[in-house]
Amino acid sequence: MSQSKYMAIAQEIKKRIISQQYQHGEPLPDQFKLADEFHTSRMTIQRAIQQLIIEGTLYTRQGQGTFVRKNFLQLSQWDSPVTDYFGATKKWEGIGKVTSEVIKFDIRFPTDKEQSCLLIDADMPIYDLIRLRFVNAEPVSLDYTLMPLKLIPNLTKDILQKSIFSYIQQDLGLKILGSYRIIRAMKPNDYEQRYLNCKEHDPVLEVEQIIYLDDGTPLEYAHCRYRYDHGGIIVVNNV
Repeated sequence: MSQSKYMAIAQEIKKRIISQQYQHGEPLPDQFKLADEFHTSRMTIQRAIQQLIIEGTLYTRQGQGTFVRKNFLQLSQWDSPVTDYFGATKKWEGIGKVTSEVIKFDIRFPTDKEQSCLLIDADMPIYDLIRLRFVNAEPVSLDYTLMPLKLIPNLTKDILQKSIFSYIQQDLGLKILGSYRIIRAMKPNDYEQRYLNCKEHDPVLEVEQIIYLDDGTPLEYAHCRYRYDHGGIIVVNNV
């Protein structure tokens, strides 16, 4: 079973919950209907629903179906699963309008650490990007991203203002395997104080990550900084 398939379906179901297409108190469509709609197997639908149950989004009643938890919208609309590989545009689109401001768009050669993280040589250029992400015109995250130029040709400012991951997966046809992530609390630097409207001693949530393609090639080395009041990470352990 493709992890990206069931996770994409889980993400779409969550989007529908946030937009109230699926409402609290009413059962979701049955698994056979969902499998037909998403052109997949019932097993994949079961896996997507199980993921959302573990996250606290859904619950089941024996013989009655699957339902949305009553307090889901109040508790979880800003939170992100630790397994999210869809980017900010897909992650928050159910909450409101997601936009980006490109703060930095450079091409340069990597440092020693960046070579190690991206498994590239010193003479292989990388994109050096900083993007400010908004939801409904409110600043939510500041993303510092490094990507090998050879993997993502023809990257433009227009793409950066929309969705890099949509371009990577839909236009370039690249498939994402997974990621290595470190999550920590930090104090804001000058950029975060300026662009995320943080005070000097406000905490920010940092996710340092390397995202890999399905052949094990590192696609991205990034540090994503979130406002303390607009960021949470859901960690799900599947037994």
